[in-house]
Amino acid sequence: MKNVRRITSLVLTLLLVAAMMVPVFADTPSDDTPAAGEKHVIQITNTDQNVKHVYVAYKVFSGSLDAQEQVLSNIAWGEGVNGSALLTALQGAEDPSLQKDGANVFASCTTAADVAAVLATFDSTSGAAQSAGAIDAVAAIIAENLATKAGDFQEKQNGIYECEVEGDGYYFIKDVTENLNSEDGKSDTLSKYLLAVVKDTTIVAKDTGMNPDKEIDTGDKKVKADTAAIGDTVNFEVTIDVPNTVKYDDHFWFVMNDKLPDGITFTGITSVKIDSQTLLDIGKQDPVPNLESEDYTGETGYYELKVDGAAANYAWEAATYDPVLAAGGQEIKLTFKEFKKFVEKKGLIGKTVTIKYTGVVNDDAEYTATENENEVTFDYSNDPNHDYDGDNPGPGDDDVTGTTPESKTRTYTTSLKILKVDENNDPLEGATFELKGDALNRTVLTGYKFVEESYEPKNGEVIDATASYWKLTDGSYTTTDPATLTNTTQYADTTKKYYKVTYTQDEVAAQEKDIVIVTGADGVAEFVGLNEGTYSLEEIAAPDGYNKIEGEATIAIAWVDPESDEASDEAKAQGGYTITVTGNAAFGESIAWNATDKQFEVTIQNNKGQVLPSTGGIGTTIFYVAGGILVLAALILLVTKRRVNTK
Repeated sequence: MKNVRRITSLVLTLLLVAAMMVPVFADTPSDDTPAAGEKHVIQITNTDQNVKHVYVAYKVFSGSLDAQEQVLSNIAWGEGVNGSALLTALQGAEDPSLQKDGANVFASCTTAADVAAVLATFDSTSGAAQSAGAIDAVAAIIAENLATKAGDFQEKQNGIYECEVEGDGYYFIKDVTENLNSEDGKSDTLSKYLLAVVKDTTIVAKDTGMNPDKEIDTGDKKVKADTAAIGDTVNFEVTIDVPNTVKYDDHFWFVMNDKLPDGITFTGITSVKIDSQTLLDIGKQDPVPNLESEDYTGETGYYELKVDGAAANYAWEAATYDPVLAAGGQEIKLTFKEFKKFVEKKGLIGKTVTIKYTGVVNDDAEYTATENENEVTFDYSNDPNHDYDGDNPGPGDDDVTGTTPESKTRTYTTSLKILKVDENNDPLEGATFELKGDALNRTVLTGYKFVEESYEPKNGEVIDATASYWKLTDGSYTTTDPATLTNTTQYADTTKKYYKVTYTQDEVAAQEKDIVIVTGADGVAEFVGLNEGTYSLEEIAAPDGYNKIEGEATIAIAWVDPESDEASDEAKAQGGYTITVTGNAAFGESIAWNATDKQFEVTIQNNKGQVLPSTGGIGTTIFYVAGGILVLAALILLVTKRRVNTK
């Protein structure tokens, strides 16, 4: 049964000119008397098409229509089919719709006229499942036994196609369009095989175009692009209309494929709905239902979720799972189970499928004015003449599987780089900066920090234990052991020893509202993964021997979709971001977009402090010399006065 119905072509819409099918055939004396030739025009109307189609006509039977054009007589095989092979295939068909009283309805046929007489018994006007299935089965067998085409259709205007054929007869029309994806991102399926008894006639071809739409739900609106900080959750929503599955026998493949970028980590499905009907994750059902059993009626819908090609393990639901540190770029496959049965049982054809899921911006996110882009497509059945098994396309199923155009979303994040230099513009190590802001979540840092001896390194941190540090009251650190000094008032705590920890690009700050970082040997402190918002930046400690920059700078980062009409040329070049700085002039005068590194950058200069006199220095020497001179002058004055008095 199945191998009879397995044929090539794509999602096709059956139309049989019903009024002409029942009485259209008459017995003929022989198969050797073709009807006289007369030209006719067959017109196909496909105004719902998303792409241009290519149609070809084949003559199955030749004959002559009577004056009322109701009966086709003098029936013979047309040149569009291999008559003997077609007859053999019909006689051996095992499709249940071609059986009657346990026997094949074409078993006794020996001529084209015999076959036509059997076809005339199929009631195409009643809509009976038996007749509809029989017509489908015959069309499938004809498609396997085609010969010479009768003509090609030409598009006369959008969606209207015409073909001039010669001679009355019974014609088979095949959609042979190769590229079903248009340049503007729309998709289509092929029309089903069309059958027509020809006088001049118009038939309607219906096919299914499916175009998913993926958006980001910000809470206030749904957009194609957004801005986020590292650690923020992005809420994705995919919608697509349910295609017409009625012409398919048992199954209809319907599978969502989503590819996240490396900078976003998948964190789970929120919901799957068709209209108001909620579908369940079959992997979370206990016991897992057997959808192939007769007990499954289609009352409840299910889907199966796989991530990166393996069964979903739901790791993102674990309390210890950190999506910021986890790898992103997952490939998500969501397969609708027994899709045809569910949507037809619940009357959902044409309704909207809505799939919601989440991802977290991780520490690998692209931040240099380049989007973190992801895309979704759907695979679906596209040949109603093929007998589909199960719910998934497999290897070798390309000819019977369609893929929709992709729909994309874009997520942007940005960064701020501080370059600390001395009075000679050389890199200056050891300056401490603090960034505050309500938009902060988790930020990738470049630089280093100081930790106590008991600190346990994490996430690949590297501790330099070759040198010990002590914290001073001004917030800076020194390698001078307070135990070697008699005056330790400048030390914040003489009992706490610190080590230096170096950050790499993979390190993230704790999830808090302010972040502190120290410039490294290259003078750099970098905050990566910032969202739009208002921040304050302050140097809270200068390197030992340098004066720190006093006061805060207020940094306002604004964002607009760089691909939108509202984006300025500046914003388009900067990933949609623009920046305004007020407050401390030392920050504001030099902050700018670095077009090479594609991030915001500010250079901050520190100068050395003034050296004041101290005990044992040249200052006391001056005092001692001056004092000595005064004493000597006093002695001379005293001696001179005594001599004067003696005289």
